[in-house]
Amino acid sequence: MEAGRLGCSERLARVVYDTSVLMLLYDGVDVFEEAANALLSRPECVVTSRTVEELRRLASSRSARKRRAALLALREIERRGCRVVDSPGGTSDDAILAYLARDPCAVAATADRELRRRIREMGLPHLFYKHDRRGLVLEGA
Repeated sequence: MEAGRLGCSERLARVVYDTSVLMLLYDGVDVFEEAANALLSRPECVVTSRTVEELRRLASSRSARKRRAALLALREIERRGCRVVDSPGGTSDDAILAYLARDPCAVAATADRELRRRIREMGLPHLFYKHDRRGLVLEGA
């Protein structure tokens, strides 16, 4: 799908990050740099308020690994100046899909198979985490 035909003057100018991909920061994967490399640009970082809420819930988890990963993700969201967009009720995935439907210049970054499937069904481009490459790969653009 060509972004220019959708009324977007800047091809894939924004990346909407999912909780699953932000948690990879704890494993040493710089998802922000990976997204920039895959898109061959410096896209704006966008996170939905539902994703931030989900990370805050995980930050109070009993699992030390989840707690540390979520806290690191929240710190990086702030440090990198990611724009947090309001999202109506529903799940974090629903909020990301709604944002993608509204913004033709946005691409989602995820490591979640179900979200990836739903994005593919909508025919939208997305970045997904490829384990064997330990990085993000652009699909559908």
